[in-house]
Amino acid sequence: MSHQPRDSETADIDFEMDPEKFRELGYRLVDAMTEHLRAESRNPVLSPVSGEQSRKAFDQPAPQSGRSADEVFDEAIAALGSFSRRNGHPRFFGYVCASADPVGILADFVASASNQILTAWRSAPGAVEMERQVVRWLDELLGFQGQGHGLLVSGGSAANAHGLACAVAAAREAAPDRELTLYLSQEAHLSLHQAAKSLGIADHRLRRLPVDPDRRLVVADLERALTDDLAQGLRPACVCASAGTANTGAVDPLEAIAGVCRRFKVWFHIDGAYGAPAALTESHGHLKRGFARADSLSVDPHKWLFAPFDVGCSLVRDPQASHRAFSRSSEYIRVENQNENEQFAFFDHGPELSRRFRALKVWAILNVHGAQGLGKEIQRQIDLRRYLDQRIAETPELEALGSDLSISCFRYRPTAEPNDEMLNPLNRHILETLVTEGSFLLSPTTLDGKYSLRICIVNFRTQRSDMDLLVEEVLRLGRGWADRFPG
Repeated sequence: MSHQPRDSETADIDFEMDPEKFRELGYRLVDAMTEHLRAESRNPVLSPVSGEQSRKAFDQPAPQSGRSADEVFDEAIAALGSFSRRNGHPRFFGYVCASADPVGILADFVASASNQILTAWRSAPGAVEMERQVVRWLDELLGFQGQGHGLLVSGGSAANAHGLACAVAAAREAAPDRELTLYLSQEAHLSLHQAAKSLGIADHRLRRLPVDPDRRLVVADLERALTDDLAQGLRPACVCASAGTANTGAVDPLEAIAGVCRRFKVWFHIDGAYGAPAALTESHGHLKRGFARADSLSVDPHKWLFAPFDVGCSLVRDPQASHRAFSRSSEYIRVENQNENEQFAFFDHGPELSRRFRALKVWAILNVHGAQGLGKEIQRQIDLRRYLDQRIAETPELEALGSDLSISCFRYRPTAEPNDEMLNPLNRHILETLVTEGSFLLSPTTLDGKYSLRICIVNFRTQRSDMDLLVEEVLRLGRGWADRFPG
């Protein structure tokens, strides 16, 4: 970092920072973030704060004159400590939100400092090569076997949209005059519905197919829907399967679905945003067989590979499919390089021109921990879910409602013949009290009309003792409610 004198007329608007000041401020911020990480387990998962309080804290006029960087960062750190949930807390079980690997945190700092813009090779040769390497690694490690074609995006929603865009472009090229249909299960992620809408697939052409008792797509219903739509002259564009649903972690029968897609000549997309990294484990290595037969696969390194937000990945088997969907020509983005590698441009394969340097944190995490280390940690978290399921099965007052991978859904049910109408408000009370007290953050879901306590374990700080405490707290709150409102 250099510090050059400025012209006299702009001396009071100096954006450059003295190198020593930058170093001093950087050390202060590293110290503050180190303490933040150290305190993750000691503080409540969610700071008790109301919407009015948080709005009031930030509801200020736009700054007209500047302040010292020290003062600004002190204020930001204090505000984040007071008005944020602690996603790295060992008992943060809401959503699919992983604890951030410190390796990835530091890598993100380096990426921001380098400030690379990954439009094409010519814009950032090193960063572009690193992203392409990361995509190849993810392809290899997950068993996709697609030769590493794809790109990094903001997350699973963008990755799903990218895969579907490739499918829709292929379908429209093959049958430009036919109306398109899309197939997914009732448990499919909302992002697939959103992507379909943005791609012009009519809502009444979305086939939301039934699921079996394990909440997996029913293959026979898929075959029937495809047959009926073809008979009506419609064009099936894509079948979407889940490798880990958000509700219960269910994994659709990927290989059977792949066989159907091959027979009907339909694009097969797998939403593995959450669950795909389970393929790195001993217990779920079989997922690779399904991935190897898909046309596209989404995966979020910021979920089960513990990268800081944001980074998702879209893998596509045929690079011409993404080129067909996204490549456009314009003078200001023309690539003149003759070397094949130097000609590469991400904007020929995705929707963004301006793209941030997301690859470094994933590259660093993969290098530091290796596939074996990541697989062992993911396996440990799956085993924690199995341990919780065992505790639920052994406890008469707890009822299992659905689980797979590292997600478990259950509810409190008094051993005395309960009033079923009271079970939903009873379990809502349990969840809301746990969150208010700050001991746990769970997310609710409703399965077959039953309000469920849903936990998702994607945190390397979570231990068996956290599972035991969860069971104890649910029983405490459930029994207290049942005593007050018997029958």
